[in-house]
Amino acid sequence: MAQRKDQALSSGEPTMNAIKIMEELNEKATTNDVESAECECCGMSEDCTPTYIRRIKEFFHGRWICGLCSEAVKEQMKRTPAATMEEAVDSHTSLCKKFNRTVRLNPKLSLAVSMRDIARKSSERRTIDGMPGSKIVRSMNCGPKLDVAIKQSQIQ
Repeated sequence: MAQRKDQALSSGEPTMNAIKIMEELNEKATTNDVESAECECCGMSEDCTPTYIRRIKEFFHGRWICGLCSEAVKEQMKRTPAATMEEAVDSHTSLCKKFNRTVRLNPKLSLAVSMRDIARKSSERRTIDGMPGSKIVRSMNCGPKLDVAIKQSQIQ
């Protein structure tokens, strides 16, 4: 390609062929340029070509979404076939924003909230099955073992 550029520049007058070669080189140069694009869901930045950015925006209805978020949106579309692409993107965007507001700011609090939710769901599941949520059930009685130990201590 550099050879073609030199040929175009070495001729004194710009000919139509030289102009065509220069336009072709400029077009190829612009397609290889890299731009930084920020995901509209999670806020992560990626370096991409303008062509790639345009294709992603066309696929996601004008929004640029990073690779990880795009996979999450596609999975959501598989799980909920009735949802449109825009609804899936909106749902994932709200999830990412909620995550960024809570977990990234205070991971310890997030862990505590998650543990509380797990305990609540477990308690609800036990009460639904017919057992009271606060009652602990024994699998074995330890009474006879204690009686034997007490009798042996009285003998000595």
